[in-house]
Amino acid sequence: MKNKLKSISKAGVLIFLLSLNSCYYNEIIDDIPLDDVKDISFATDIQPIFTNSCASCHPNSAPPDLTVGNSWIAIMDGNYIVPNDIGASLLYQTMIGNGNIMPPNGGLPSSEINLVKNWIEQGALDN
Repeated sequence: MKNKLKSISKAGVLIFLLSLNSCYYNEIIDDIPLDDVKDISFATDIQPIFTNSCASCHPNSAPPDLTVGNSWIAIMDGNYIVPNDIGASLLYQTMIGNGNIMPPNGGLPSSEINLVKNWIEQGALDN
């Protein structure tokens, strides 16, 4: 009987310790509430992110073409972005690390990811 109690006690302690070690979130991305965000401009807010972090690997030969003057059409025609739907927007999903993270050198700062997220949620306009 003592051995059964010892086994049950050990199992209870083990379960308790494992529950303390679990994580609720895998990653924390600072989220900017949409209400507090200005209207995001593709030309002045989003294209500079593509130019600085993406266009060197995604010129016109590696889809999507993220170079100036081509990027908005390329991501919309290629279904990389679904306006108002970040869950269905492949470009955003790769930025947050679902699948192959982009850019592959470790990703973008959360502030830039949030700009893209909020731009998509605002309709992904070519403005």
